[in-house]
Order: sequence, then structure tokens, then C-alpha cells
Amino acid sequence: MSRVSDDSWGVLASPGRRVLAKAGLVIAVAAGAGVSPAVALVGLGAVTALWVWQRPNGALEIAAFLVLAIRPSLDVFGERRFGLGPFASNPAVVLGLVVLWLGGLLVLRRGSIGAPIWPDRSARTAHLLLVCAYGIAVVSGTRLYGSVGAAEGIREFFRVVSVLAGFLTVWWWASTTLAYKRAWGYLVGGAIVPIGVSLWQLQSGGGFSDIAGMYRIQGTFSHPNAYSQYLVPFVLVAVAGLANRRGAIRLLLGALAAALTLLIALSYTRTAIVALVVGLIVVPLLQTHRLGFGAMMRAIGIVGTFALVGWLIAGNLIRERFSTLSLGRAAIEAAQAGESENSFEWRLVNWSVLVQLGMEHPIGGHGAGMTTILNPLVSAGNGLPFNAHDDFVRFFFEGGVIGVVLYGLYAVMLCRWAVQRARSVGGDHAATAFAVAGSFLALFLLTGGTTELSLQTADLYQLYGMLGVVAAVPLRRAGARR
Repeated sequence: MSRVSDDSWGVLASPGRRVLAKAGLVIAVAAGAGVSPAVALVGLGAVTALWVWQRPNGALEIAAFLVLAIRPSLDVFGERRFGLGPFASNPAVVLGLVVLWLGGLLVLRRGSIGAPIWPDRSARTAHLLLVCAYGIAVVSGTRLYGSVGAAEGIREFFRVVSVLAGFLTVWWWASTTLAYKRAWGYLVGGAIVPIGVSLWQLQSGGGFSDIAGMYRIQGTFSHPNAYSQYLVPFVLVAVAGLANRRGAIRLLLGALAAALTLLIALSYTRTAIVALVVGLIVVPLLQTHRLGFGAMMRAIGIVGTFALVGWLIAGNLIRERFSTLSLGRAAIEAAQAGESENSFEWRLVNWSVLVQLGMEHPIGGHGAGMTTILNPLVSAGNGLPFNAHDDFVRFFFEGGVIGVVLYGLYAVMLCRWAVQRARSVGGDHAATAFAVAGSFLALFLLTGGTTELSLQTADLYQLYGMLGVVAAVPLRRAGARR
């Protein structure tokens, strides 16, 4: 497949008319800025629409770069404790709106020439279920809590739609331009700033402190949980790549995987450690159907060796983190008092409280985004209600039985599609595709206690970005190098 040029998308007008249109729009934006920011914003949107229509490949690459390389560094600029409203502007919100706007324009552009919107029907159906789950929660919140519920719900709805727009734009871009290696370059480049910041936090002791006497690195993310979950797919991809590489590249991948595992351990996030272990088990098993028993055994040998090395490097940190698990009455009392005790018991208390409250509206729930408004368990650190710390509990509380069923079906269908797509990929790309599918399984389904993946927007952009890249490998030329 050759690179598709912008000209192949069609030409709407003669060059002279396009130049005049651009000049007119620029003048209109400049004039509007002096009248009202809203007018200038409308003009800027019009300029963007014209540019996207004429240069869709350029728009695709910019959107992909924002999703893969820029988004991981932006959560540091958003803080809930400042009492900001649901539509408060910060760089992460602006980026999400830009990706959503570009994605919407590109949907119209692709539709006008008959280009596919979704990779296939299964992916479309899975995400239609997700959109329906959020739609029900938005309606419930608006009905029960008026403008507050509507504002929270609309924010959540647009947030998840922006993630889907990021996934589609990455898939369109990688499919159209055959930019597989460049996409992974963007992903790796986007990890430099978060990892660099976490190393600075490690050296300076300036990380997250919710446990007495312990500083947890979090990079540019809002919490160590989100940062450690962000690193898990990179570890799985690096370990999976060991089977297909030799010499210095294999040593580099092994060292990278070990270093990232150590950073996950230093985040002191138990659920991410569990997710990583699950992923290391799942990825070789997924490859059995495609590559055979012998390949699976080689993969298990590689994973086992890496796990041993990882344990030698970070075993003490992992033991320390899990040794603090508490199942006593003190943990329950601490949770009820609003103190985030470092224990699994706290989560059980939090889940039971939210399930009991959710039973007040069991069909449609309390509304999207209402968990962090209605939860009676409040953080002693910032005075705000806690999240559910479990996606399925959250969807029951916010979307009722209908919402949690739709979300569960979406999760199963998406993971199934990711595995099936990986099995259709050959050559050097197959191991990476299985690692990405294993990441979804480990973070999505197999560790139910993983701190709400559905709320970790930067993690979702990364996971969906990886999925879009591997899904773009042409199946009819599965072994082709790019």
C-alpha cells in the first residue's frame, strides 16, 4: 500500500478560491477577536474546518501526535482540589476538545468520500454500547439532579467521545500513511516527560504522599495509580518484543522493561503490580492459538526470566507494599472517618457504600460523574468525595443495572476484538499486537480492582492509541514491514 496523498481526498475548489477563502477567514478571526472571544473561536473553528477538508492527512498526523505524544504530560495542570467546575479549562481539556473537533471534521470528510469510519463492525458495536451506557447515565443525572447532573454527565460524555475520536484518528492516520514506526516513536517520545518528572520526584522526594513516611512517584499524572497503569503496557510490549529481537536491541528492550517495572514498584500501586503480573501471564497464553505450543513455551521462558530479574530488582519494594494490607476493624473505622487507609479493606467499605446508595436508583443510576459528588466517604487530604476505585461499581452507581451491563458487554467485546485482531497479524507486529491485547485484558477485566481505568483519560488515550496503531496493520499483508 502506498502513501495516500492529500490530493486523493478530493478538491473542493480551485486554488485561487481556496486562497481567497483562507484570507477571508483569517481576517474574520482577527476582527472577531476584537469583538468577542466566542466570535474568534467560531472563526478559528471555520479556518480549521477548511484546513482539515483540504489537508486531511496533515490533520490526522497532528491529532495523532497530540494523542500519542502530548497528552501524557498534561494531567499535571489539572487539580480538582481548586474547586473548579466541570467545564474548567486546562491544557488537558483543551487538547481533548481539539481532538474531538478534528475527529468530528474527519468523520465528515471520510464520509463524503466513502472511506470507512471504524476498523470493522465489531469495534463499532462495542463502542456503541459504551456510548449508550454513558448516555443513560447522562439522562439519569439530568433527571435526578438538574443542571448539576447534566453538567457532570455532559463533561463525562464528551471526555469518553474524545478518547474514541483519538482512537479513530490514530487508526485512520496509521492506516492511511503507513506510519507504524513513527507512531511508536511518538508513543515512546511522549513517555519521556512523565518518566523524567518521576525520576526527579524520586530524587527530590517530591512525589505523592498519601501514606505516612512514603513518597510515591506519579510523574505528570494526577495520581501514582494512573502513572503506574500508564507504564504497564510499555513493559508488556517491551517483554513481548524480546522474542523477535537479537543482540543489542534485545538487551535494550530487557533493560527498558526492567527499569519501567522498577518505576511501577516505586509508585507503590498494588493494583498496577497485579495488572503487570496478569499481563505477563496472559500474553504468552494468547499466542498459543496463533503460534503454537513451542512458541508459547519460548514466550513463557522469556517472561519467566524477566519476572525473576524483576523480582530480584524490585521484590523488596513489592513485599513492603503488600505487607501493609489490613483487614481489621481499624481499617473500616479509618475509611468511615474519611481517612484513606492503605488497605484493601478500605476499598471494600467504599464499594459497599456506593452499592447501597446505588440501590436507591438501581435501573438508571445516579448519573455520570456523580460519584465524586455524592459519595459520603471524603478524602481527608483534599476534602473531596472519593471515586469508586472500581469501574463496574462506578457504572452501577452512575448508570444502574443497565449501565453496568452495557459497560460489561463493551469491555468483553472490545477485549475479544483486540485479541482477534492480534491473531490476524503476522510477522514482527504480532508480538506487539498480543502485548496490546494483553494490556487491555489485564487492566480492563482481569484486575477488577484496578483504579478506574475508564476515568484515567491519559491512560485511555495511550491504550487506545496503541490499539489503533496495531489495528492499522493491513491484515492482507500481515507480514509486511513498514
